[in-house]
Amino acid sequence: MIKLRLMALWMLVCCGLYSFSGRAQSCDPITRTQLKEKLQEMGFTVKTINEKAGEEKYEVTHAGSGFNVPLGYEISPSTNFIWITAFLGKADTLSSEKPLAMLKENGKIQPSFFYITSKNNVMMAVAVENRGITPAILRRHIDKLVADVSKTSAVWQ
Repeated sequence: MIKLRLMALWMLVCCGLYSFSGRAQSCDPITRTQLKEKLQEMGFTVKTINEKAGEEKYEVTHAGSGFNVPLGYEISPSTNFIWITAFLGKADTLSSEKPLAMLKENGKIQPSFFYITSKNNVMMAVAVENRGITPAILRRHIDKLVADVSKTSAVWQ
């Protein structure tokens, strides 16, 4: 009987259904302040680029393949998403075939994607669901976006 109980406990632990710490990972959305703190805890130098309450935006410069890639970090007004964005230049500097090439590239780099803002800025971004955010999850999205900016430079430059 004891063997059976130990075996059941082992299966619960291995399947992640039981934790010895007694705490489950929080799936609550993080706040704008917590986003900044999390980036700082990851060892990044965080620059605040918008301080307006409810619209806070931060910037961290990351090293890519041949590029220093400044990324913007902000939480959507609904708080459901963390947007990580890279400014790539002005759209009026693009040759006529570049926007179509960027659209075609979106299928290769998803969930990262190119877009052009109402202010005519060329951007690449990824929206991360703001639930259960850990440094590892943030790092995975940051590394992917930085790599995508670097590997698609021929498309947007």
